[in-house]
Amino acid sequence: MSVVEAQPTSTLRRRVDLLAGIAAACSILTLAARHWWVADLIASLRVQLMIGMLGTILLLLITRRWKILVAVAALTMWQATAMRSAYITGHIEPNQSKQRFRVFLSNVLTRNQHHDQIIAQIRAADPDVIAILELSSALEDSLLREFSRTHAYSISEPQDDGNFGIGLWSRFPLSHERVFHLNAPILPSIEGDIQLPSCPIQFTVTHPLPPIGARNFGHRNRHLSLLAQRIRKRQQIEPACSQILLGDLNLTPWSPLFDDFLASTGLQNAAAGRGLQPTWYRWPAFPFGLLLDHGLHSQDLRCDGRFILAANGSDHRAVVYDFSVLEPR
Repeated sequence: MSVVEAQPTSTLRRRVDLLAGIAAACSILTLAARHWWVADLIASLRVQLMIGMLGTILLLLITRRWKILVAVAALTMWQATAMRSAYITGHIEPNQSKQRFRVFLSNVLTRNQHHDQIIAQIRAADPDVIAILELSSALEDSLLREFSRTHAYSISEPQDDGNFGIGLWSRFPLSHERVFHLNAPILPSIEGDIQLPSCPIQFTVTHPLPPIGARNFGHRNRHLSLLAQRIRKRQQIEPACSQILLGDLNLTPWSPLFDDFLASTGLQNAAAGRGLQPTWYRWPAFPFGLLLDHGLHSQDLRCDGRFILAANGSDHRAVVYDFSVLEPR
């Protein structure tokens, strides 16, 4: 009788041990995130990985697999350190601001027909700058018509047969605006100087390929590398120029490649210290969300607020940023 009763327990333990092994292997694989697209995908999915590891720890407790539990718990704590930027803001400039302005960013999904919802969100947010990704020609026409008086300065390049149309609208004068391409003609990016009442700010809007597969992984990384070079060059030419980068980078802050990009450009993450706030959802529930849409800024700017809006027909959520231009020391 005792042998019969022991069999299910033994089977359960083997299954839990297998699950722990998979969790540990995935955790260790994140060390290769800079070099292999699968490892980078796992690194970007650290939130989901940690949920799975915490569930594994619970099962190890139930089955009393103490040694394996200690190992998985240690790996879980190690993974948590990779997400420290969600809770650590970093250095906060105490300087007084000489100008405040609001930015609206939304990857609207090219085939999304809910243009009225997108326009309503923009009107409710009342931003000074509007950045739209996956812009279709129909939505471009609607935005030009709706915001011709309030945001008269714009540059855009829509796409109807792809997911990389892009547009920028401004309440303030826009100069030196251009559409540029980094490593593929189908991937337009935008840059331009927006003249706020207090100072100009260079805005860059971009959208690289999703890194699914080795080829796209290399393509996205090359895109970000060339963009970092472009930003650094501008910093060398005009070191006093404030900068904001907006975009769906197809990269989460939990990937080491995100840290590399920040280090290379000297930009700061506006989402730092604001918790886990996904902007893309496979399904409308937290465990199925990723933080892909970003606002990065130079150190002479401060992000005073970052707000994730409700769904507007896209798989991405729009993001609103409140920025301040800081008084020089």
